[in-house]
Amino acid sequence: MGFTLKSSYALRALYKMAKASREGKDKLSLVEIVDDNEIPRDFLEKIFGELRQAEIIKAVRGRYGGYSLARQPKKILLRDVILKLDRPMNSYACLQNNGKCLEDPDCTVKYVWFKLYNAMMRELGSMTLADLLEFGDKIRNDPPALLQIEDHS
Repeated sequence: MGFTLKSSYALRALYKMAKASREGKDKLSLVEIVDDNEIPRDFLEKIFGELRQAEIIKAVRGRYGGYSLARQPKKILLRDVILKLDRPMNSYACLQNNGKCLEDPDCTVKYVWFKLYNAMMRELGSMTLADLLEFGDKIRNDPPALLQIEDHS
């Protein structure tokens, strides 16, 4: 399995929660989170169950309840969010079996997948929810012409 909408929805919801928290609103209802975000409410509720289990968010029960971040944004690694919800590159047997290719014990192609996976995890491990807030501020104040994938041809 690779990256799915679960991770995208989770990061968008966490960003909105972190932004609200910074503005003095410590908890948001599901309705407030999905508003203007085009995230299916039922799906987000399931995602939040997993994020609660990982102690990334917490539920505030009661009439005026909602959801809040369980930690400061600078202590929430994007890698932790993504690994809780998705298993990037898990479709490669060698990554599932820590380098032991069940099809070809002498397979050298696993080098590519390990190198790519490790680089991706290093990058995601260096990014926090606070970094996302900072980037959001930057693009709001000075929008880039276009974010795009580099042409490597």
